[in-house]
Amino acid sequence: MKIRMILMLVSTIILIIGCNSGPISEKHKVHREFLVDKGWEIKKRTDVETYTLDIPIEALSNYHASRITFLDDYIGEEVTVYTYELKQKDNEGNLITYIYEVEDEIIGGYGKLPGWTPGGFNLDDKERLINEDIISENNLQLKNEDK
Repeated sequence: MKIRMILMLVSTIILIIGCNSGPISEKHKVHREFLVDKGWEIKKRTDVETYTLDIPIEALSNYHASRITFLDDYIGEEVTVYTYELKQKDNEGNLITYIYEVEDEIIGGYGKLPGWTPGGFNLDDKERLINEDIISENNLQLKNEDK
């Protein structure tokens, strides 16, 4: 009887782990592909948050200055934001990226540089950031052990 109870408990735990890891792994894979297409690599996911997107017009203009315009079309809608630490770094530390989804579809994303004003950058601007010496090309090279 004890063995049966232990087996049921173990199989339940395996089932729960299996159910939880599938969608997260698939989501992570889609996000990884999205970022790789733009020249970035994920180190780890740090946060997930779902909320109604409500950004004041003044704040939107700050995003626009960094060529981040996808948010305009989703004001008032429920979004899920996935936060990732990138493998690439700048002189101040790790780069962070935010990937936005509406109804499980990626609507866009942007990056954050810790020591740079305005701080946010369009994920398509990697070459511009290198050319303007905001990010060092050397810091974008991954070490062999990170590959």
